[in-house]
Amino acid sequence: MTEPVPRREEPAGTHPTRTASKRAGRVERIERAAARVFATKGYDGANFSDIAAELDLRGPSLYHYFSSKEELFLRCLKHSAEQVFSRLRSIAAEQHPDPLDTLHAQVREQVLIEVQDFPEFVPLFFKMRLPAPELAARVLELRRQHAEIFERTAADVRAHRGLDAGDVRVWLGVAFGALAYLQDWYDPGGELGVDQLADRMATTLVEPFRSRQPNSGEEILQTS
Repeated sequence: MTEPVPRREEPAGTHPTRTASKRAGRVERIERAAARVFATKGYDGANFSDIAAELDLRGPSLYHYFSSKEELFLRCLKHSAEQVFSRLRSIAAEQHPDPLDTLHAQVREQVLIEVQDFPEFVPLFFKMRLPAPELAARVLELRRQHAEIFERTAADVRAHRGLDAGDVRVWLGVAFGALAYLQDWYDPGGELGVDQLADRMATTLVEPFRSRQPNSGEEILQTS
């Protein structure tokens, strides 16, 4: 009679328990509801009762997940930023032969993030007025990290195409501005679909980078 094969132990955390999965899903719904309330009522005007009402819950029940409004706000920032950064960095890691294709893909992804996947969280990063300096500093730090992802790709485009650094800075700034105000004018229920919007925005904002304007060193060589 053969002995039973010992059950192979899985590393801790490999498979989340059903309870943990349910909790994670509940926390995500709370964060999305909180982001909507923060965006409409502002940080000072939002409270746990308003956020809980979005989910047909009682305000005190949120204390099972978050100790304070500040913690909830910071979690909204952290979790949404982590997912957004991961998606944009994954595109950069694909290493397209022409870095302009990477920039196009990143801009397109950013549009989808803003109007389809994380629309509730966008105002927290661009339009929220925060009373506490430490909260404002955290938002600015995350915005800086977000911008650096695009700046690295733009630097690769500049090197690949011999573009002027000043021009690249301006084009990138225009792209950031256009993306920051996207939710102000785009109507998800309108004739222009999300994928069409993403394609057109990416093509429009990346178009200036397609030029091959000489840098200052090239100009000197050509005029000497």
